[in-house]
Amino acid sequence: MSAAEHGFRPLAPWYACERGGFDRFDPRALAPALQKYDSADFVTRLLADPRASLRFDPAEDVWSYPVPVALGDRAPGRARFATHRLVRTGLRKLYQPSHDRFYAVVVELFCDRPGLPRPQSSEGLEVGFVMRRRRMELTAPPQVLRRLAGRLTAELLGAERGAERAGAGRADAGRAGAGLATAEAGDVLRADLARTRFAEDHRELLDQVGLETHTEAWMTGPAGGQWRPLGGAAPPGRPADREQEFPMWRLPPRSGDCPDRPPPPARSLWFGLVPVASGDHDDLGAPKLDAQSLYELTCFVRRPARPGHAHCPVATSWSAPTEGFRLAAFYDPEGTKNRKTSLTLPDLRAVAARAGGPPGPGGVAVTSPPGSQLAFDPGGGTPSGGSVGGTTARTCTFAVEIFMIVAFFVFSMFLPIVVFLFQLWWLLALRFCLPPSAEAIAALKAYFAGGGKLSTMGADERAALDSLLGTAGAAARLQDPGSGFADEDGDDLLDALTPPPPGPVPRPEPESSPPDPLCGSGP
Repeated sequence: MSAAEHGFRPLAPWYACERGGFDRFDPRALAPALQKYDSADFVTRLLADPRASLRFDPAEDVWSYPVPVALGDRAPGRARFATHRLVRTGLRKLYQPSHDRFYAVVVELFCDRPGLPRPQSSEGLEVGFVMRRRRMELTAPPQVLRRLAGRLTAELLGAERGAERAGAGRADAGRAGAGLATAEAGDVLRADLARTRFAEDHRELLDQVGLETHTEAWMTGPAGGQWRPLGGAAPPGRPADREQEFPMWRLPPRSGDCPDRPPPPARSLWFGLVPVASGDHDDLGAPKLDAQSLYELTCFVRRPARPGHAHCPVATSWSAPTEGFRLAAFYDPEGTKNRKTSLTLPDLRAVAARAGGPPGPGGVAVTSPPGSQLAFDPGGGTPSGGSVGGTTARTCTFAVEIFMIVAFFVFSMFLPIVVFLFQLWWLLALRFCLPPSAEAIAALKAYFAGGGKLSTMGADERAALDSLLGTAGAAARLQDPGSGFADEDGDDLLDALTPPPPGPVPRPEPESSPPDPLCGSGP
């Protein structure tokens, strides 16, 4: 290959190096940068200033897993009802767009020559990335996996709690491991097993674990897609396929980075949109992406052969992979709390008034095919008996408000049933109404502050608590010895039902925006 046909080195962008205090020759610059945003206009923000992303939060942007918490170990207040707590690992987690989180991968191109000079032109280059899956297979007796996961859990909890709990790690290990199923224990170990210190401290157990790792590529073709070991041959009889690739685009040069100096030489910065969800499935019906696997991104630069050299192979340069990450599930509670959805129930008065007018063409038309029409006796609120029939298709049009009214009624009716039947008291901490009943809260606070107990509540206190719970008779159920509530839990229950104080919605911290060293004397 001639000097004019050198390869390329896709590295971390300059501003990621500046933040970390290293240059492009440092091994830490080998991996592309993952950048986080909290609004759907992130591409516009990225084009305006690639440095203007958000900082990854060490408490939220990492994969975590739940472990049980004994009643005696729970904190007061709302935490009293949390039967589990999250243990945070060091593994990156990316959220869904429904969580108001969006991600880009960014690289800076350099010529693969001594000194890593910047390319003079990007003409004819194809820049993109692939998403790969890391597989870690563990073979060991279930009790070994649970003991290891328990020790890892205790160590992570000790790091969170600080020095005052440092000596309690091993004591908590057995209890933490006992709360994890064998499959969950293996999942925990896969997420954080690579930590050197943990491997050294628990060598006697790790020696009993068979560990096999490999990287898989998502291969697509006429027969669909499937994960396959990187470089592995297609199964017999499967049509030829190739690894799925995602495009990257060059960021335009910025003229305002050096206000008192001439514009610096153009950098070759490229970005791509990180796929955190997919509707693709493999040929066995398994989803392409899930919340349990570990993924990584690897960028590439491809330059076709020069005119007259079509017989030469296409030159492709690859980056190192990004840090590994997992994907948040759609209902991830740490993700859903970032986005609020507001619905207003139909105004029954307005709907009733509309019922008195002539019918309109709008609504929801529901067609019941023959032999699929349900008929039953509502029984005054207690349905009894029913049948399935119909000889011809029947179409009924309902005002959309009816569906909303009935759906909310069913939800409101079954929420307290689920709470009481399954003793899921922590659900109460996930529900609050605005404006709250200030009088009810004040009266109950005074009652509990004065030494009142759940078991001794009178009619007034029970009525106040019912109004906060939104369910008549709920307070009386809480007084039942079988409810699982102790007499002293009243104040904690009230804390769980009290809405948070009004205030601005917390926003993620922005990343720093270091000055471009090309504006001065930097390399």
